[in-house]
Formats: sequence, C-alpha cells, structure tokens
Amino acid sequence: MKKILILLMAVFMTVPAFAVDKTSADYLYNKKHFSPMTPLVEKIAESQIKKSLKKETGAKFKVKFDGYTLSSMKAGVFKNLDITGKNVTIEGVELPYLNFKTLSTYNKIDYTANPVVVQSDMTFYYELHLSEKSLNDALKSAEYKKSLQKVNKKAYPLFMVNDVRAKIKSDKVYIIMDYNFPINPVGKNRTFMVSTNFNVVNGLIKARDVAVDSAYGNMSLEKVTNLVNLLDPLSFTLDLVNVRKCDGKVECIKIEDNTFKVSGKMYVKAQ
Repeated sequence: MKKILILLMAVFMTVPAFAVDKTSADYLYNKKHFSPMTPLVEKIAESQIKKSLKKETGAKFKVKFDGYTLSSMKAGVFKNLDITGKNVTIEGVELPYLNFKTLSTYNKIDYTANPVVVQSDMTFYYELHLSEKSLNDALKSAEYKKSLQKVNKKAYPLFMVNDVRAKIKSDKVYIIMDYNFPINPVGKNRTFMVSTNFNVVNGLIKARDVAVDSAYGNMSLEKVTNLVNLLDPLSFTLDLVNVRKCDGKVECIKIEDNTFKVSGKMYVKAQ
C-alpha cells in the first residue's frame, strides 16, 4: 500500500507553479492560510487520486484530500489523505473493504523523484476486511505453495500437507487440510479440519480457541495449534496484500458477519 503514495504524483502535476512559499511544519501549523483556490485544487487532487486508483486496481474509491497552501501542495506537502474502497483486488486477493488514512498531519514527498522519495515520517491507520473468498484466493497462490513446502519440511516424515482451504461460518474459521504420508502414501489424500479464531499477541497473529472434532481422535491441542500457526493462513493473506511489507502493525482482529476485520497502523520513514 505504500505504492499508493506514488499515485500522488499525478495530483501535484496538475497544480500550476506558484511563488515560493514556506513549507515547514511550524509555519503551516502556526499561520492561518486561506485561498479561494485551495478547495478547488483539493478537489482536483481527489479526482486524480480516484482515477489513478481506478486504473491501478479497477475499483472505485472515495477520497478525501486536504492540503495547506497552494505552494506547499506544489512542494509535495499535504495534511490529510483518507481513501476508502470496496471490493478491491490486491495481489490477486479481493478485499471487501479497505480504508487507510493519515494520522500524521504533516506529510511531505518528493514526487519529482523516480521512485517517489518520502521526506517526512508518516503514520497511517488502516482497516481491511477479509472474506472467506479473500482467504482462499491467497491460499491458492503460488507463494502460499512455497510456504507449504516449508511446513512439510518440518512435518517430514510424519505427514505432508497437499492443500489448505478455509471456510468462515457462524463467526468461526474452519481450516481444512488435505494430507498424505510421504514415506508410505495412501491412494487418496486424507482430510483434517480444525476450527479456530485468531488474536494479536505482541503484534503477531496467533491461533486461539482451537478445536478438533472428536472424529479425529484424541489429539494434542497444543500440537494442532502449532500446526495452524505454521500454516498461517491469516498472516499470509495480510502479508500478500502488503500490510506488513509497509512496516505495518496489526492491532486488532475480529470476526463479524463472517468476515475478518483487521485494523492497525502503517509507518513510513523519511528517506
């Protein structure tokens, strides 16, 4: 999601050149600024961001953009940015809902550089929703197949997981695994299913309230929980849509209306 900042280039290129103005945080915070042109330029900025995001993702977004002065916007400084999208596809994963907005009120980028250079520390709040389809989109990816290979190396020679899929029902997630035996394989894969939920522990996503149907016999819940954490379907999905790649922090996870609702903060350091 850090790449969305790059789309601001199109915004500032639409702003005509103006006389040099002070753009420091102290100046912009402590002085009153008014220009009849500022709301117009902000609307132009919102429109350009919407068009760029539409081109990038194919989805429609609501955008709220706030600047300080015309000259500071021309210099790459903005106050607030709030972006909301529905049914957004990122890296092959469809997100029913996505929102991110700046928590830092002074944000500066050099949009003339390629790639764009971040010139001030920025903090963003994000919230995204993951449906059953979102999880399964991620679990079908080639990247997740690589993750399974790592799990199977640890599980060898006891078993080998061939497929993982998820189902969300009654605000619980069911993880269904097809497995076989690497040393003495059977003709048809066997299936194992657990129900679980997730919470955040010290910034990490961990399985909780893991339950196994009695049909599978008496199994150690600790071992099953460790397996669920190794398979890591939720963390992997979030990683795939770039939350953690943006130096993000997950703060809250909950299931409502059979949808994972995840929120937290993203941090972008000045370069």
